[in-house]
Amino acid sequence: MKPFKRILTIALLLLLTLSAGAQSITEAQARRQINAAAARMRTLTCDFVQTKSLQMLKSKIVSKGKMYYAQHNKLRWEYTSPYSYTFILNNQSVWMKNDKGTNRINVSQSKMFKEITRIMMSSVVGSCVTDNRDFDVTLQGKDNNWKAMMKPKRNPMKQMFRTITVYFDLKRQMVIGVRMIEKNGDTTAIVLKNASINTPINEKVFSLH
Repeated sequence: MKPFKRILTIALLLLLTLSAGAQSITEAQARRQINAAAARMRTLTCDFVQTKSLQMLKSKIVSKGKMYYAQHNKLRWEYTSPYSYTFILNNQSVWMKNDKGTNRINVSQSKMFKEITRIMMSSVVGSCVTDNRDFDVTLQGKDNNWKAMMKPKRNPMKQMFRTITVYFDLKRQMVIGVRMIEKNGDTTAIVLKNASINTPINEKVFSLH
């Protein structure tokens, strides 16, 4: 997955906590729970498993890693297997590191990264399921199992993805998976697990130094 696609993928994975309510809820109640729980989220640490299915090659690539998030624009998305790749967002700075070296970008000086950061933060506060600016969103579900089906309306998401589906488990109070279908038919599925919410994270996590 190219670095730009990696960053767009990360932007879709930050709506990660829900507040479990009654066993039977309406769509409006589900939206409210997503927004309320996401707004309460101060930090998040979790593992992930990503499976990339390539349409032309009929093959699958499985990779694993770890994600760290803290309020006020701090994120670390790190692939650990089968390769090493790290993306860090810390306020107005972005670092991307692989085996070939490190790149640093000032978000305030890049229109593209400003837009990506805006999408990331709108996901954190839950507005990506209620705001029609970036996606056409349909929520479907019953009892503890819900999914948000999102169709991008604006570039750069619209140029790259047909649909994004986020799967929620209300009983476990978290997202359990994300499935993204790209324009060329390739599919990326990400399973999130071992989540730790609102526990302290060392500030060094959000730096490469």
